[in-house]
Amino acid sequence: MQAGFFKRATLPGLALLASVGWLTGAHAQSEMTIARTVVNLTASDQALLPGQQLKLTASVAMEDGGEVPGGFVEFIDETRNHVLGRTSTDTPWIVLHRLSDGSHTFRAYYSGLQSYFPFVIEPSTSAPVVYIVRAVPNVVISSSQNPSTPGQAVTLTVAVKSRDGTPRGDVTIRDVALDSVLADRVMLDSNGMASFTTSGLEQGSRTIVASYHGDAKNASAVSTQLMQIVSPSHVHGERPPH
Repeated sequence: MQAGFFKRATLPGLALLASVGWLTGAHAQSEMTIARTVVNLTASDQALLPGQQLKLTASVAMEDGGEVPGGFVEFIDETRNHVLGRTSTDTPWIVLHRLSDGSHTFRAYYSGLQSYFPFVIEPSTSAPVVYIVRAVPNVVISSSQNPSTPGQAVTLTVAVKSRDGTPRGDVTIRDVALDSVLADRVMLDSNGMASFTTSGLEQGSRTIVASYHGDAKNASAVSTQLMQIVSPSHVHGERPPH
């Protein structure tokens, strides 16, 4: 019986791997080619809050273009040393839920194919995609004197606290009832605090909020409402009625 002979197949950008084998006791020549691949990984959003979804998509192709003939893609969070999921190259994407706060480094790994004779489809790994899930800080605004009288100096203090270190950036303080800005872009100090003193609060029941504008690790957030009573009928030190 004559030994079978496999002719060399050529594709653009393929490296030749030659080997000699024996078929049915006879000398036969076989040639295999190594096909290199590339993987690109993208994320669906540039900013994410805890609880929101993130879609990771891997684009797998031959080094010189064209589709790969199969295999699977594994998505990895290297920061947490965790495999996020595995899919086929027909649907090379996953949706992540409830990512933890902080930085994540994602990669996509393509398995390659060893049984696509006469080709060996090489595995490949994407470049890292660094993604930060920003924490939602707690913003609290308080008053040095409440109630107060018209013209009295009142210091409004904003405290911004986060699970991911001390927030940086600034806050804006607004009188919601009058739709006016009392203080714009007041910088936080090294403790995440900002203060503004004013004697210009108008008489009446003032609804005051503080808006934090966020930083690289923390999302923007708004404080709960501070009800500031400004009335000449209140003497110094009294508390507003409940």
